Amino acid sequence: MSRAELAVVGERVLLGDELVPATVFVEAGRIAAVRRGADREVDAERVFDAGDDVVSPGFVDLHVHFDNPGDDLAADYRIGTANAALGGCTFVIEHPFTTPPTTTAARYAAKSELGAHGAIVDFGLWGALTGPGLGELGGQRELGAPGFKAFLPENDMDYPSASDDDLRQGLAETARHGGLVLVHAEDREGLSAAIAAERAAGRTDYGAALAARSPELELEAVRRVLEIAEKTGGAVHFVHLSLPAAVDLVTAARERGVAASCEVTAHHLLLDAEDFLRLGWTALCAPPLRARPEVEGMWQRLRDGAIDAVVSDHCVYSVADKAVAEHDALGGPFGIQSAREFAPLFLDEALRRGWALPEALALVTSRPAERCGAAPAKGRIAPGADADLAVLQLGEPRPVQASGQFGPHRWSPYEGRPSTVRVRATVARGEFVVLDGGLVTDHGPGAFVPLAIPAPAPAKSSA
Repeated sequence: MSRAELAVVGERVLLGDELVPATVFVEAGRIAAVRRGADREVDAERVFDAGDDVVSPGFVDLHVHFDNPGDDLAADYRIGTANAALGGCTFVIEHPFTTPPTTTAARYAAKSELGAHGAIVDFGLWGALTGPGLGELGGQRELGAPGFKAFLPENDMDYPSASDDDLRQGLAETARHGGLVLVHAEDREGLSAAIAAERAAGRTDYGAALAARSPELELEAVRRVLEIAEKTGGAVHFVHLSLPAAVDLVTAARERGVAASCEVTAHHLLLDAEDFLRLGWTALCAPPLRARPEVEGMWQRLRDGAIDAVVSDHCVYSVADKAVAEHDALGGPFGIQSAREFAPLFLDEALRRGWALPEALALVTSRPAERCGAAPAKGRIAPGADADLAVLQLGEPRPVQASGQFGPHRWSPYEGRPSTVRVRATVARGEFVVLDGGLVTDHGPGAFVPLAIPAPAPAKSSA
């Protein structure tokens, strides 16, 4: 092998499911070779010695929204991907419900091009599944959409909520041509009625926001979508599930041969309903934070392997926009900005609970990469993979500080929360974009990555 551009040497490098001494050689943005043993005398143009810090594949976040308040999409992507990089993420996939929503192939193409002008790390784009846009699925797929987002609750006219018939057509198409249908699962009619009832009673506070988005609304939506997926043979992925019973429905469907998967956000693992009532608008999200027993149940399902990925569901709002919820929590805005914080805090909590670090790392590296079609280029340290790495320091607890976020809007429900996991460095396509915990580039190597997921194999008959 010729002299490598970069060699990363460490005593704890994640190879497969093991943390071992190793040397990682990087050339032209890819991993050229991996050698067991920490060779500090290696011949390379640059040698980075991670010491006892953990060298992980860069994190993969399946769920972000980079719609910052403003009109400059390239700047939005720079801010969003910079925060992702600060949190160890080297690949993110943005959801289509932004401004403008990517409901057409033309908008999808424009966003992939404009976003690349600002991206610090690589990104993909989910497509959109709406009734008026059903004819756009093929065009979005050809441009690199690995799946299509369906929003079930009542929604903006520019991104109308999906009916059962819309889901049926979308899932039937993915059964034929590949891709996932991603679903925000809250029952539309039930939620609209519950919100109306709270308003009629004069309740718009945080307690009303919890009451209106009851567990049964999520469960009913998951049941109905799984029935449609089973009949059509399409692949469905449930975003931000918050209930163990909902995960159990997905597990049971898988056992029947349905191509079903799901994710959980870090905030649905790290915070609960009592935290929401205490924190207010910084923790307002949909579905809402749940009672502590539900949170514990999600941790158990996660460890059992029933959940495919931990994600951020990163959303950006100004403090002024978010604080509107103090007067009307039923109307939002919903979402938590956490691209920088979600993975280190999830790993910290998993370690506190006695998990082995490789077990937790898989849920933010290899497993999400596999689910979105980004593997084997993303989510692993192996020859041929993209040279995307996160170097993690594990040590004394340090408090989360929103002031360390990148961009004009700095707030977090995790403010002051101690974490033993800190991102020391992030390498994207062989370039250091974060060093000593700080951003070191204005224009990283980030690019749009088109993805594809093959059609699921037909379910075997039980007859």
